[in-house]
Amino acid sequence: MNLHRILLLSVFMAGLNVHADSRLVSNLEAGEQQVVVTFGTSLTAVGAWVDQLRVVLEQHYPEQVTLVNGAQGGANSDWGRENLDEKVLKHKPDTVFIEFSVNDGVASRRTSVEHARGNLNNMIDRILDANPDGEIILMVMNPAIGFTQEKRPNLLAYNEMYREVARERNFQLIDHYPVWEKLLNEDPLKFLYYVPDTIHPVRIGAVNIITPTMTRALGLKPGQPELNNSTPCWKYIFRGLMDKDKDRVTTRLEFNNYWKSVFDKNDTNSDGLLVAGELPASLCRALDHNQDGSVSVNEYLQLYNDHFNSYKPD
Repeated sequence: MNLHRILLLSVFMAGLNVHADSRLVSNLEAGEQQVVVTFGTSLTAVGAWVDQLRVVLEQHYPEQVTLVNGAQGGANSDWGRENLDEKVLKHKPDTVFIEFSVNDGVASRRTSVEHARGNLNNMIDRILDANPDGEIILMVMNPAIGFTQEKRPNLLAYNEMYREVARERNFQLIDHYPVWEKLLNEDPLKFLYYVPDTIHPVRIGAVNIITPTMTRALGLKPGQPELNNSTPCWKYIFRGLMDKDKDRVTTRLEFNNYWKSVFDKNDTNSDGLLVAGELPASLCRALDHNQDGSVSVNEYLQLYNDHFNSYKPD
């Protein structure tokens, strides 16, 4: 096979999430020590997948991997560009995972796709300047739905830019979006159970969706990510958002009030009901227990009952 065909095949495979073993895995198989940095938004900063990936790597390659989570909640690529030295380069990484498209897509930030592309390429160039043999893996994360989608009306274009940059630079792309979109279409209640605030996957979503997608894409054996009990997203939601009196105890009332506030944010016409357009039509149908064509707050809250015990205070 000539070089041109090999390059075309590599680009095709990257776009499909079908990739030869990542350089990370190849180096680990060779017995090398590796430093990995994850860099992005709250989907990484409080993503349970990071600790789960750490556990799987440790299961297969004991004491070979140092994994640093350099992500920041609320960050976009402007923040990433400004903080690359401190959050990434100082650790001298062998592999860097990057995802910022979900926050670059927030319309109120007025970050154009081309500006985000420039930021991404700037970060890539600086990482490779510091380590020409370094591996950079780009990621597209899960869909946002409801009010979090409304804040990101052009998210698909930002995601596509990541795919384009991966193809242009022959980088691996781990594209979580189609896996989540398939779940949303086929089992919308499970999607919402895994992504209860409509944008942040919680631990069970990472165990069943994100981490398996990553291990397959990297060429890792599955391992047992479920052995890691870390719940960083729940900690953020319970402690940072629900516990209004900051007494480090989230009561059932505080819990219900928080999810009612999420309901209200999705209820864009403030009529006390959710209908298709405010949430995906398939999800509204699934939540509409009495089949009256709309979702009441009580119907909405039923899905969240089991979540009350998902976070164990430390």
